[in-house]
Amino acid sequence: MIQRSLGHHGPLVSPVGLGTMSWPGCRFGHRNAPDQAVSPSDAVAMVRTALDLGITLFDTAEGYGCGLAEEHLGAALDEAGRPDNVTIVTKIGPLFDSEKLEGRACNLSRNHVFERVERSLRRLRVNQLDVLLAHWPDPLTPIEETMQAVADLKSAGKISHFGVSNFPNDLLASAIACGPVLCNQLPCSLADRSIEDGRREFCLAHNIGIMAYSPIGKGVLSGKYDTTHLPPPEDYRHQRPHFRENFESNLLLARRIRQVANDFSTSPVAVALAWTLHLPGITVAIPGAKSPEQIHDHAAAVELLENPSLLTALDTISPPESSGSGT
Repeated sequence: MIQRSLGHHGPLVSPVGLGTMSWPGCRFGHRNAPDQAVSPSDAVAMVRTALDLGITLFDTAEGYGCGLAEEHLGAALDEAGRPDNVTIVTKIGPLFDSEKLEGRACNLSRNHVFERVERSLRRLRVNQLDVLLAHWPDPLTPIEETMQAVADLKSAGKISHFGVSNFPNDLLASAIACGPVLCNQLPCSLADRSIEDGRREFCLAHNIGIMAYSPIGKGVLSGKYDTTHLPPPEDYRHQRPHFRENFESNLLLARRIRQVANDFSTSPVAVALAWTLHLPGITVAIPGAKSPEQIHDHAAAVELLENPSLLTALDTISPPESSGSGT
């Protein structure tokens, strides 16, 4: 699989990564009972499949399953021999429900960052984090304090690169003024065009890589949902615009995607991913997976980028230069 540089002087990574929030039991802030969560063997199977297909970037966070995703990812990479070209991205900052005080939802203070980095290192079974991201902004901590903590962690050899996630341009600019920021992880799909509100252009102008999350629109672009077939009632996606106020328009997009997929003998998932990946500035897309079979569809998207006719067809679904909502 081809490789792309993540940000300015960042590591070379595959255009498609493996996200771990979709692993059973690994939704943010929730750790299910063992019989309802991803098993170690399932995690190993997905990691091995990803590696066999040339996927080298693995995205996780301390919040996914309250550390469970990090634990299983670290163990699975050990089982797979931990290839030298693997890049692990993890995220810290948001607080679990039991930790929230006076409504504070995120903590990027120096002491908290140091403490959580140590926990992630242990769970991932590494001495240095390849890429550490601030998962969400923390309005109560000056960005200068966070960036100084990052600089000290780099000096101590605890992290190699630092990036952010869900940062608006003004806060990202303040962070850049304090030190290097490798990337910004943002939602981006045909069902969520909010990145076009200036954030993609800002990252391009400042050589900041973009990691696109939810590139299949929380699954609504996969073609498997309609008004009679929805995620389970308890699924968090029922609280997202993808399956609420934007559902009908997203179903129309899904039908257009399926037509393109049929025309090119591929899957709707691969087409939806290819659309995101061919946007200028997008370094890597990080779809989640619950099975090895889904990862094959993800990897197929990279091959589609080499087909000019398909790229033209993608623009007929929704031109990349137009803007939209759907956050």
